Amino acid sequence: MMKRLYLLLLLASVTSMSTFAQWVETQGEARIMDGNVNRAREAAIEQALKYLSLNDGGQFISEQQTENGRLIKDSLSLVKNNQLGRVELVNETIDQQRLRVTLRVDLLQSEAQQCQTHALKAALLIPQAMIDDRSQLNYGNLGNLPQALSTRLGKILGQQSQTSFSLVHATERLDLPGSIASRQGQRMPTWLNELNNSQYLLLPEIMDITTEPVQSHLFGLWTDTPQRQFQLRLSLYHGISGELIWRQNYASAAQWQFERQETVSSQSQRFWDSSYGKNIDTLLTQASSDIDKVLQCRPLLGQIIAKQSDRIMINLGRNNGISVGDKFQLVLQQNIPDRLDNMRAIATQSRATITIDQVSQQTASAKLADTNPALNIQINDLAIKM
Repeated sequence: MMKRLYLLLLLASVTSMSTFAQWVETQGEARIMDGNVNRAREAAIEQALKYLSLNDGGQFISEQQTENGRLIKDSLSLVKNNQLGRVELVNETIDQQRLRVTLRVDLLQSEAQQCQTHALKAALLIPQAMIDDRSQLNYGNLGNLPQALSTRLGKILGQQSQTSFSLVHATERLDLPGSIASRQGQRMPTWLNELNNSQYLLLPEIMDITTEPVQSHLFGLWTDTPQRQFQLRLSLYHGISGELIWRQNYASAAQWQFERQETVSSQSQRFWDSSYGKNIDTLLTQASSDIDKVLQCRPLLGQIIAKQSDRIMINLGRNNGISVGDKFQLVLQQNIPDRLDNMRAIATQSRATITIDQVSQQTASAKLADTNPALNIQINDLAIKM
């Protein structure tokens, strides 16, 4: 039965408006074309700074103008909230014609933009991307795009996200009738997250990948490179309540540089190095930044998944940033009936606390400090880091 969780979250306000410097590292890479290492280095550095700026809340605005099918203007401008200070090149490697750089950047941030949360990461379950009209995959024979998109999204989150990590199940499709995930108020089954010890479900939906009609010129002797749409909807569901907590649409178009009848593997590097693939990467990078903004001020809720005597186990582990010695406050769930006799879960604070003494990658365990039976700690009760 679906449950709805109501929690009263008290967030400390930030009173200082001063700025401070923070040294951070970021990476970027680019393919070496025609042996031009300098050009590849510039592209890799630009990508690294782009990722950093997007993660920090900045946005890149791209403007392209074509005339008779030829690109005559291509500009990229950055709108950023914070300032980038000194930039240092830490490392540069070349592997199989790909150049990778690591930069060290002095990032100036305002304390008002920081959120007073613990440095924990939530696990995001990412299934195979949904698509309503699979006939749109026929152009270019992109039958494996839904799987490749989920894998790519998980990879970018792993590289860029400060608040989450991904559990990608790209071969597993959610059999939901009639795009049920898009309906207003729809809750996803919480057992999806329970099976994978994840805290959220991130569902990608491909809305449109159609190609604009091409125009022939000079009596059909040559045609424009067609523009192909990419519209994506991302929905984030809470793993405990099953409720939708965030949804965002992303849309952009890019040149489709492949032949009309050519089979293009969306799992190949050639696809992701194309204008269309890079366009998708830009949107996914923006999505990673947006998800960070959503999660950075939300406390990470763990659940008790096992209990024996005075020892309990929670579904947070080393992957989430949990260490031996971390202290957690336990929160009890109580079910009460609503006006339709559906059971709703409310949270009530208890005096029970635990100190983690064993940690694995996905779980952690501890002994209850107080074994008073009145505490009534049960499986599915919550744990919040103190």
